[in-house]
Amino acid sequence: MIKYMIALLFVISVALAAGSIFIASRLRNTRKLELFSTLMYLQAFYYTYGFYAFWGQAVFITFLSTYIPADILTKTTNVLTLLGSPFVLFTWLMLVKLTGELSGQKIRNSFVFYYLSGNILLIACMAYLINRFTAFDTFTTIKFIYILLNFVYSVSGAAYLLYNNRRKPYLRRTDRRNLALGLVLIMLTQNTVLVFYQGNLFVALLFIFVFFTGGAFMPLYMRYGADLSVFLQETGSRMTLDSLCSSCDISPREKEIIREICNGLSNQQIADKLFISLQTVKDHTHRIYSKTNCNSRTQLMTIIRASETA
Repeated sequence: MIKYMIALLFVISVALAAGSIFIASRLRNTRKLELFSTLMYLQAFYYTYGFYAFWGQAVFITFLSTYIPADILTKTTNVLTLLGSPFVLFTWLMLVKLTGELSGQKIRNSFVFYYLSGNILLIACMAYLINRFTAFDTFTTIKFIYILLNFVYSVSGAAYLLYNNRRKPYLRRTDRRNLALGLVLIMLTQNTVLVFYQGNLFVALLFIFVFFTGGAFMPLYMRYGADLSVFLQETGSRMTLDSLCSSCDISPREKEIIREICNGLSNQQIADKLFISLQTVKDHTHRIYSKTNCNSRTQLMTIIRASETA
């Protein structure tokens, strides 16, 4: 029964990872902004670390514990966690970079050097002090280092999102506040579960579920919850309607409907003019809103008018 549960959770983890990376990649391809590349890299590093550090341990402990001596198994799982450490460092780097970009702040290249150097030195010092002055084993040391750094960089990312910079942020304040709250709640949930983990398999599986589910929050919110029309408005003055439709995968029929919406026609009038049903117009309009991340005709018309003045 346990093995079936693990197999199901692994399938869910793969689906979450693939879906999140796909959404981030889709946003990058349609919005053409560097911050969406950062989002995609964040997802790639995050889930790579998850499979290395957490699923690697789960597979070894579940399926090989009866065949490998306990001391060798412990060393192997610790090595897997350490092999994943570069990925989690780059995950937090991408998180800070992304949250900074969303709030309109520029992350300098020198920051990357100081970030990596400082974290490597910090981790080495923390590991030495914990092992030197406490009775913690290697795994417990790694666990508490992760908890501390996860707290530091999640709070830093939330602070970036809430910081009022002079530059115009890419997301509206409500969306930045929701993202910040989500980051903090995910971090607190992960850290709480990890604190109580003492080798219990069910707690480990719960943490893996929380970790992989939490990783999907940002791309899902950016795609389906945030008002991304601001991105189109930012770039609208440099776009034509044709290029706008191309970047958002607007079909020729949807383009016709957009033009009629901008001409002030109602759904019924559009249906009569284009010789299609009212429901078809509503379906096309819904897809247009989804592709352009608009919530109303007024918002859509604002974007289109900006693009047509190019």
